[in-house]
Amino acid sequence: MRISETPFAFLLADCIEEFGEEKGRKIYREADDIFSELEAEADYKDNDAIREHIQMKLIPPMAYYKALLAEGYDKDTSLDFVRQETQKTAEKKKEAMSKMARLPFAYSIYRMCVKKFMTKNFPAVGWKTEWVRCDRKEIHFNLHSCIYWDMCRKYDCPELCTVYCENDNISFSGLLPKIQFERSGILGSGADYCDFYFRKA
Repeated sequence: MRISETPFAFLLADCIEEFGEEKGRKIYREADDIFSELEAEADYKDNDAIREHIQMKLIPPMAYYKALLAEGYDKDTSLDFVRQETQKTAEKKKEAMSKMARLPFAYSIYRMCVKKFMTKNFPAVGWKTEWVRCDRKEIHFNLHSCIYWDMCRKYDCPELCTVYCENDNISFSGLLPKIQFERSGILGSGADYCDFYFRKA
C-alpha cells in the first residue's frame, strides 16, 4: 500500500510545492517507503476500524514526519509541516460536520448516535472509553487509552500525537453554532486522558 491510496494523496504535490521538484520528490519517496514499512508491520488487531485508523489517518502523517527528520529538519519544523497536511484532512471532516449541524435537532441526532458511533469506530481493542454524561445538555466522555498515543510512543515520536489531537478542534468546529466542542487535556500533552465535551449551544 502507498500514501497515494490514502486521504493524503495530495502529499506529493505539496512536497514539490514546498521543497522544490528534486527535494520534494526525495522527501515524498522516503515518506512513502516508511509508510509501506509501517503499514506492513502494523497490528490491526483483526479489526476493520483499527485498520482504517492506522492506514488512512495515523501512519501517513507519521511517515512524513519521520522522512522530514531524516532529511535533517528539527522536530518543531517537521511538526509544522505535518500539521499543514493533517489540517487539510481535518477541514474536510469539518465540512461533513457542518452539513450535519444544519439539520433540525442536530444535537439530539448527535446524542442518539454518538455511543453507537464510538463503539463501531473507536472499539475497545484500541481505545478505553469512559462515559461521563450523555443527556439533553451535554455529551462527555474520556479516552483513557488510544492507538494514536500508543503508536506514537511505540515509534519514538510521542510529540506527534498532539498534531492528531489538534485536528479535533478543527473538525468539531463544524458543529457550531448548534454544538460546542470543548477540551481540557490530552494524553499526548501529559493529561491522564483525552476528554471530549460536546455542549448543546
